[in-house]
Amino acid sequence: MTETMDTEVDSDKKKKIRRIPPKRSYPRTPLETCVKLASIIKEKNGGNPWPPSEVAKALGLGAKSSNLDIYTASSIQYGITEGSRASSQIALTPLGRDIVYADSPERELAAKRSAFLSIDLFAKVLDHYGGNELPEKEYLSNTLLHKFAIPLELQEEFIDVFQKNCEYARIGKNWIASAPDSRGKIDHSLPIIRSSPVSGSELKCFVIMPLAERNDVRSRGYFNKVYESIIKPAVKEAGFVAQTAMRTGSDLIHSTIINEIADADIVLADLTDHNPNVLFELGLRMAENKPVAIIKSDDTGRIFDVDNLLRVQEYDANLWPSTVGQDIPKIAEHVKATWENRNAGRSYIDILRGK
Repeated sequence: MTETMDTEVDSDKKKKIRRIPPKRSYPRTPLETCVKLASIIKEKNGGNPWPPSEVAKALGLGAKSSNLDIYTASSIQYGITEGSRASSQIALTPLGRDIVYADSPERELAAKRSAFLSIDLFAKVLDHYGGNELPEKEYLSNTLLHKFAIPLELQEEFIDVFQKNCEYARIGKNWIASAPDSRGKIDHSLPIIRSSPVSGSELKCFVIMPLAERNDVRSRGYFNKVYESIIKPAVKEAGFVAQTAMRTGSDLIHSTIINEIADADIVLADLTDHNPNVLFELGLRMAENKPVAIIKSDDTGRIFDVDNLLRVQEYDANLWPSTVGQDIPKIAEHVKATWENRNAGRSYIDILRGK
């Protein structure tokens, strides 16, 4: 009898125990749906604050619909609207107005990106993977769980919302946010950054290489031939526009060269003959933690701090037509690989600092 009563008590306790649903640290609704909510307030009520019952009606929802709770909660998280079903009114925020009253597609897109990237978790996942191209489910799941604390039961929902937001905000496979301005604001009005350059792109590759030959090592005009015969066509094949300080009639000064090194999409450094200026400029670029592809002639010795930590692509120092034809695709592939892997793994500075 006692055993039966204990069993019944245990059964009652189990019935009373309710599973606590996992907490979301991201909006449950895609950004596009929340923008539609803001647009309805603009179109149906002139952008003025509106009672939740009227908003629900305009959305085709019942006044007590749970979807209204979900939509308004998500819209609040994105910073687009204020107020929920329990509030007296639902109103547009300044960011919401920036989206629905934008005076150009560019400003509208920039505001949408600001809303998307205001969600810390979305921004961190985007930054971690260098874009919206996520790995296979097995590895993705482990990362989402252990690095970002997203429970297994929420992961499919998170991925769905994340991918829809990337598409809606036109953030492609790889992205680069511009540097903050003087107010600490980040400009998200830049176009999407492609995962790899394509023919006709304006992505710039600044080439740092010796500007003059040492007479006891190279014949006159040697490096100009390297640039014109190998580097320039290889960079073009990789999808970049090559630029160098070796320009006819160039008025480049040191500060201009330094800016070119710091600002170029990618830098190609030719370490042939271990030219001091090139090594100095290479160090400046590495300190920027930006992509740099390194090459050298096959008769140039190794540098311990470079060759042992980074991949250096060699080309045949003879510059015969047959070897040039073989070296161009190798260097082009080297440049492409450097660009595509610019957000993967640790940078040279991170390696040296033990991070």
